[in-house]
Amino acid sequence: MIRFEKIDENTKNLEDIKQLYMGAFPFDERIPFYIMVSVGNDRGVEFLSIYDDDTWLGFIHTLVGEKLSYIFYFAIDGSLRQSGYGSKIIREYKKIHPKLSLAIEPIEEDSDNIKQRKKRLAFYEKNGFETLDTKVVEMGVEFELMGAKGMEIKESDYKSLVKKFFDSFDKDKRVLSVKEMRDADAYTIKNFVDSKELMYRAGEAIFYVGDWNIGDKVLIAAGSGNNAGDGYVVAELLSIEGIEVEILLIKDKFSEDGKYYFNRCLQKDIKYTVLDENADYNTLRKKFDSYDYVLDCIYGTGFTGEVREPVYSLIKALNDSKASIVSADINSGMNGDTGESNICVNSDLTVSIGFLKKGLVSEEGKKHIGKLVNMDIGIIIEE
Repeated sequence: MIRFEKIDENTKNLEDIKQLYMGAFPFDERIPFYIMVSVGNDRGVEFLSIYDDDTWLGFIHTLVGEKLSYIFYFAIDGSLRQSGYGSKIIREYKKIHPKLSLAIEPIEEDSDNIKQRKKRLAFYEKNGFETLDTKVVEMGVEFELMGAKGMEIKESDYKSLVKKFFDSFDKDKRVLSVKEMRDADAYTIKNFVDSKELMYRAGEAIFYVGDWNIGDKVLIAAGSGNNAGDGYVVAELLSIEGIEVEILLIKDKFSEDGKYYFNRCLQKDIKYTVLDENADYNTLRKKFDSYDYVLDCIYGTGFTGEVREPVYSLIKALNDSKASIVSADINSGMNGDTGESNICVNSDLTVSIGFLKKGLVSEEGKKHIGKLVNMDIGIIIEE
């Protein structure tokens, strides 16, 4: 008998669910898994593990609204495909959500995966869905909407449902001082989330928000603190997805958790170099010009004082380069409370982690940020 169970942080086979999710969907269609879990089964979202009696089959993730329910992700364990379970699950799930909809890649004969697209279309048509001649874009990828036969979907209803889901990624709009952020980190690590897991979530969030793609060349400019550790996580994820990545160390020095993720990069043969303290502006500028993206994770929110050489010249060269710049948590060189600096990275995108910092939203800080995004990674403020 098909049954559905809510997925949360205490789900026994959570790692199996994560691995199925990572393997079933390409990186440009995924959101960070911890977000899937943290906002799963909140109001308007269902994240469910699927069983046939005690046999685990897969998972389904659905956005639930009054006018329609929209399957965002659906995957079955690879060993059970072609067993008829897909149709059984959809039939049972439609009993719960009669106004069920989903999106598939459109049938384009010149696409690389045309056979897979046609197979997916045939599967859903067999199970009572029809295309609605409405194309939508999710995370930069074009899809075509399908709904239960006879169902009408307004594009505005779909967009409202999806927007509500993505808005839930950053539910808490509080702006913290550096000390408040540090205290929240410490409280979370002591009581809820291991420090390495929290670092992984931060890196995964940055990786998710970045606009890099296969064919791009990415440089991770890393300092010696935990901010650099976030960058090493990004480097590993980029490498896994086949995106060319290298690491530039400001110093051959690491935090404990940062060293853990740097070693994982070494295991994946990710190249790295250590900054030559005598490197001049022109040499650095030429280097940065050769990359499509540079991830700035040199200094974190705790940085105070003035940027000195050789990092001063590095930041100047980076700002003048052709590369698109993504800053991890805060623009290196910027004071996290005031936004002031003698020089700081001018980013195209800054991905704030946990909560916005006062310096990022100050008038001075805003001058150095193209776009600011904050990502909730489960950091909790002690009340």
